[in-house]
Amino acid sequence: MRTIAIVALIALVGAGAPVLPAVSFAQPAPGAPPNTQTAASLSPTDKAALLKKLQDAKQHDKDARKGWSQEPLTQATYDSKIAEINRLIDKLNKGEDFPLSDVDKAVASPGSAPY
Repeated sequence: MRTIAIVALIALVGAGAPVLPAVSFAQPAPGAPPNTQTAASLSPTDKAALLKKLQDAKQHDKDARKGWSQEPLTQATYDSKIAEINRLIDKLNKGEDFPLSDVDKAVASPGSAPY
């Protein structure tokens, strides 16, 4: 009885498995120069949009810290994210250069957050 159930399960899974689109995890060649954009390469319009994105992320994190969790670890994670966003806003306002990958890291969802 168990063997029949296992064979039937294998047949169902094997025959009905959907075909998933291919995903490429290609890495750049070891000798290739890194493709890093910096804040200095942005136009004034793009810098304004980046500043708005950082301010929106900061407000979102403040709201999340205030209402979503009272757990100390989660609140500390939000505090560090807000501090990092403030650092990037200051650099952008002063005209200092930094990689745009720092912005992606700063606005990304923290691992301890529920969103």
